[in-house]
Amino acid sequence: MRYRNTQYGRWYLLVPGIVLYLLILDFFLPGKPIPWWTYFLVAGIVGGITLCFTSLTIYDGGDALVVQFGPIPLLRKRIPYKAITRVEKGRTTLLDGWGIHYRLGWGWTYNVWGFDCVRVFCGKKVYNLGTDDPDGFLAFLQEQISSRKTAEPTFDVVDEAGDSE
Repeated sequence: MRYRNTQYGRWYLLVPGIVLYLLILDFFLPGKPIPWWTYFLVAGIVGGITLCFTSLTIYDGGDALVVQFGPIPLLRKRIPYKAITRVEKGRTTLLDGWGIHYRLGWGWTYNVWGFDCVRVFCGKKVYNLGTDDPDGFLAFLQEQISSRKTAEPTFDVVDEAGDSE
């Protein structure tokens, strides 16, 4: 089973809001007006950051789960399937926020929009992966974990006499 899901955030809505905020600030603050090029600079910086975090794509990378922000894919995380010990459906809170960050006692959060997530346990590490398809994503991961466990070879211990234990 292959898996690929892209969740889109609404961060592009921030660009006009920030430019509008600067215009209002410029109008009400006494002193020299804000130079015109500042608006373009701020809009460009916010727009560039938005392009890096406007979507979160989670897909099957063969031997690992790949979590990638985009459409400019600067930030990517690979989680090997063999490292995953357990998965469960979860929800983030407003306190967890969006983006990439670490919170003590909760683990790493990778999210762009909404509160649904799948918690992926890799030993002591926990990844909270935001998704708009928690049921499908969870089913895919459970299938990957079970197929990896059954595919692992088992070895019998054989004593010197040739009898297996």
